[in-house]
Amino acid sequence: MSRPTTTPPEPETELQPVHPHRLELLQVSLVGGGREVSFNAGLNHIVGDITTGKTTFIRLIRALLGTMPKDLPPEVDYVDAIRGHVMLGDRAWKIYRPRTTTSDALVEISEDENEPGREALSVRLPVARSTHTYSTFLLDRLNIPAISVPQARTDPTGVQSPVTMTDWLGYCIITGDELDTEVFGHKRHYRDVKRRWVFEIAYGYYEPELARLNAQLRHVQRQLDSLEHDAEVRAHFLKDTPFADLATLDLQLAASTAELDHVIEQRRALASAVADVPGVQHAREDLLAARSRRADIADRMSRLQAQIKDLNDLVRQLSSQSARLTRAIVAGEWLVDFDFVVCPRCGNDVEPARADPHLCYLCLQQPRPAPSEAELLSEQDRIASQITETNEVLEGRQRALDRLAYEATRLDQLIAGLADDLDQRTQAFVSDRAAQIEHQATRQAQLEADIKRLREYADLLRRHEQQLASRDELEAQQEDLRLRISERELSRYDAEENIKALEKRMLEYLQQLRIPDLGQELTVKINRKSYLPEVSGRSFDELSSQGLKTLVNIAHALAHHTVAIDRNLPLPGLLILDGISANSGQEGLSFDRIRDAYRLLSKVAADDSYRGALQIIAVDNELSREIIVELVERVALELTQEDRLIRTSNPSATSEPDDVEP
Repeated sequence: MSRPTTTPPEPETELQPVHPHRLELLQVSLVGGGREVSFNAGLNHIVGDITTGKTTFIRLIRALLGTMPKDLPPEVDYVDAIRGHVMLGDRAWKIYRPRTTTSDALVEISEDENEPGREALSVRLPVARSTHTYSTFLLDRLNIPAISVPQARTDPTGVQSPVTMTDWLGYCIITGDELDTEVFGHKRHYRDVKRRWVFEIAYGYYEPELARLNAQLRHVQRQLDSLEHDAEVRAHFLKDTPFADLATLDLQLAASTAELDHVIEQRRALASAVADVPGVQHAREDLLAARSRRADIADRMSRLQAQIKDLNDLVRQLSSQSARLTRAIVAGEWLVDFDFVVCPRCGNDVEPARADPHLCYLCLQQPRPAPSEAELLSEQDRIASQITETNEVLEGRQRALDRLAYEATRLDQLIAGLADDLDQRTQAFVSDRAAQIEHQATRQAQLEADIKRLREYADLLRRHEQQLASRDELEAQQEDLRLRISERELSRYDAEENIKALEKRMLEYLQQLRIPDLGQELTVKINRKSYLPEVSGRSFDELSSQGLKTLVNIAHALAHHTVAIDRNLPLPGLLILDGISANSGQEGLSFDRIRDAYRLLSKVAADDSYRGALQIIAVDNELSREIIVELVERVALELTQEDRLIRTSNPSATSEPDDVEP
């Protein structure tokens, strides 16, 4: 058999509009693995003996478009990256995907051809941990909604989980260990959860807007329930009380406020009546005058103390200057005949005749004029006179301070006496009116407490009325949401029609595959809860053999893609089936079933309705010559024991353990 060319084929010319969900592999290269594979637009066949790397290649294709698996065989370590040439919608893209499992790995994407006058797009996107990721880019280019769904179906408003490109690939890539045992991984909990979400999104059962409206409706309902509970509590609290009516409460509050103002005014009048007691007013005036005089004296004493401190500092400064002048006068008398006869630096003799008489014979410079002894004595006399004058001023300030201190003591005694006299004069007045003062103080405190309580009740009733108004608004909002939800739920008729089309198409494919008689009329039904196929009343897990499950899986997967194209449902136009003949059984009509399966795939791929919209890749072991002859032009990759997928320097390198004959 001839080896396939490594030159990527040119995209076929489309006579009809490009399908928006088109996902077509043009070429896949294993960088570092020495392998480059080109694909056809419709049906492709990958053939090879067991343990040659077919399943590994399918897993690497999935890694190119989704997440990188961690349990790849050891020889994949030779692969540094996966390079892909892919059609996404109506444009071709070149993708460089590093072979790393880290979520922050960067995938390089560049547009293959751009429109005239527009620069080609080139981006680097992380696999995850970002708002805009490689997954969201693929979904956007395939016109598939990138949305998040609740992790728990019982909690629609809880934590959200994104539906990624990897989840959509679950409907596109079926490996050999799944083809005869599972329906898109339905036996694995996490994959089964995402499988059901993808089904609901693709077939129209789940709409993000409808989910948002339902969440809003539940939130409004909880608010209404809370308002109803609060209303019951308030009604029980205010039942049989005089505060149940807001108008009555406002009247009581106004009356209590007016009475409180009257009591305060009476207390003010009572306080002003003290001035009418004989001698009280005069005593108050004398006391205020004495306190004012005492404050003035305290201010003057403070200023005098500051002046005395400054004068003492001046005396100390002048005395210090006088002492320095005395030392200068004494030094001039003792050092007047002192002279140098040798150099103080080098020790050589110094002769006075070495310089002019008006110059210093030591430094040869003009001597500075020195003050005379008479000038120093005159300056010392002046400073002594200033010290005397300062001491006289200091004594005057000290005497004034002493007089003020005496006056302050006298005023303190006078103020104490005047205060005692005023207390005695007002004590009789207070004693005579003690009962009245106590009554007014008690009544004021009581009225203030009543007003505070009435205001709290009024605030409670006003909040109750506001909540009643809010309840009307919430009930109107609730009715509007129910109407909008009802209008959107009418579109579920379309979702039901989509599933009926899927059931009909799957039945047609099973008839063409001529599956064994199950003892009753052949029927197909999609379970509306699990979204799993049921054939002649039997669930997938109840089917009798692996071969029958394989045929059902082929028909089911193929029906999904053709119905999605017919009805423009969001599903990537790529289907990879791994291990068809290995999982179909080897007894009885196995050859006929295998041939029927490949003929069905060829027929669908050649159909004008699906050309350019659906790419099929069938992966299998060595097939019969009759089937090989029919598919010879569609072989994209042929692997042998001598030429395995990963071309390494060690020809005995083992391949993946999962690519084994069942």
